[in-house]
Amino acid sequence: MHFVPAAQMFTLRQYTQTPEGLEMCFRRLAEMGFPAVQLSTIGPQIPADFITALCREYGLEVCATHTPLERILNDLPAVISEHRAWGCTIVGLGNPPQRYTDCGYPGYARLVEDLRPAVALLKENGMKFAYHSHSHEFQRGPGGRLVYDMLVEDTDPDAFTFIQDTFWMRYAGLNHLHYIQKVAGRMDVLHVKDFTLEVDHLGNVFGDTGTLGEGNIDYRPILRACRQAGVRYLAIEQDYCARDPFACMADALAWLKRLIEENRREAAEQEVRP
Repeated sequence: MHFVPAAQMFTLRQYTQTPEGLEMCFRRLAEMGFPAVQLSTIGPQIPADFITALCREYGLEVCATHTPLERILNDLPAVISEHRAWGCTIVGLGNPPQRYTDCGYPGYARLVEDLRPAVALLKENGMKFAYHSHSHEFQRGPGGRLVYDMLVEDTDPDAFTFIQDTFWMRYAGLNHLHYIQKVAGRMDVLHVKDFTLEVDHLGNVFGDTGTLGEGNIDYRPILRACRQAGVRYLAIEQDYCARDPFACMADALAWLKRLIEENRREAAEQEVRP
């Protein structure tokens, strides 16, 4: 098993709202050397077959999507058809609507129940649902149980999978390695971004998303845990870019490729040791 770098299209969302902008994004990502993308925040008027054509033209694999919950709940046969055309088996949810998140633990429990028929239908069609977490999933409910633990423990392990986000795990103060291990075998895609410290004009220090490789998240133990957990795609994402987002993606990809190669050599050396 080897890691595959991917571009999370959310980073380029200002360019992905028109067919012309999306084509430019695919072309530039292919020129950088990205082998895969995660579709997210694509203009709703862009036809699915146009995306299919772009994938073929630029040789980019769709590793996963972020699909609006309303489509997952109410338009799933069409969603499945689109994903099949893209060669993608992972239907992801980027963020639940406020009608769930504003209610805390009970709201997330209701989300799990509302998703059960969709998750079952995806499973019947050889696909998976993937939940992308931020930090609010780590609030506590009855008996001190975390929302995230409920999402992991009360769902179908064969079809309800996860897309963790290293920045938001760090922001929530959670142990990356523990939660990567907790979803072992249930996470194909990890969002990789960095945690940079910023200082405002009053001298207050706060954490923000930064270009991968320029912050203070230690990715070496994370990649070791990901290898053991069966993670395949490392999707580069940067919520906000202080400079050209394409330059950020190019720098992040170069850094990630070096780290992946280091991890590969380390794993190979471990295999040959007596």
